[in-house]
Amino acid sequence: MENLLDLVDKRTLTTVVVKQDVRFNLSIMTQKQLLLIILFSIASVRVLTAQSLNFVGRGNLSIGAEYQSIDYNGGDLFYSPGGGIGVELGLQLDIVKGFAIQSTLGYQLHLALQAESVNGVSNKSSFNFNRKFISLGVLKNFKLTDKTVNSLQVGTGASINFPGTLKRTENDNELGESSYHSNFGLYFELALRLKLSDKVYLDPAIRYRRLNFSAESYSNGPITDLPDYLQDLNSNGIELGITFVKKLKSSKR
Repeated sequence: MENLLDLVDKRTLTTVVVKQDVRFNLSIMTQKQLLLIILFSIASVRVLTAQSLNFVGRGNLSIGAEYQSIDYNGGDLFYSPGGGIGVELGLQLDIVKGFAIQSTLGYQLHLALQAESVNGVSNKSSFNFNRKFISLGVLKNFKLTDKTVNSLQVGTGASINFPGTLKRTENDNELGESSYHSNFGLYFELALRLKLSDKVYLDPAIRYRRLNFSAESYSNGPITDLPDYLQDLNSNGIELGITFVKKLKSSKR
């Protein structure tokens, strides 16, 4: 009986020690995480106060990698989930000489429409799709001159994309609505920087975008009722864009 009590006491003591050790380890982890957050915050403030900060506004005309069509009065109305027009607004931060990071909020609209109304009789075919996104990228600047044609830029980045509802209408017949899961995308960019003044630049660019969406739901039935190209939506494309850059503050260095 005494041996049993001793065993219970030892197990109880071990449990208490283990619990105390776990709490101690968790306390150490919490302290380390707090320290990392403080150091990261200090570093972020240091970067923001020491480097050049720019406002960027970008517009693009996109050419999709894949096109489909719907009928309109016996003809074809072509559309692409990778096409359309888009706008972005954000900030660009010069981090070290020749390098900058850039983050933007953007909206891309993919719209194809053909319609007519004759003697009170109308007919319409259309494709409508959009996406909102947040992008984060890095740019490498190769200076050419101090004149208008200032530099060549190479960039790459990633984006998180939130697709809207895709809607199609064919000869006034609604083909249903489909929704899609959000997804990450990648892009690669080549730009030419044009210096308009010491604080204002224009960056015409060509960008390749890699992006796909998988269907989440379909209003007219199961997802498998959708054509294959709408179940797995190809939003790859080439963007012809131009970016307006305005320096907000210059480096203290």
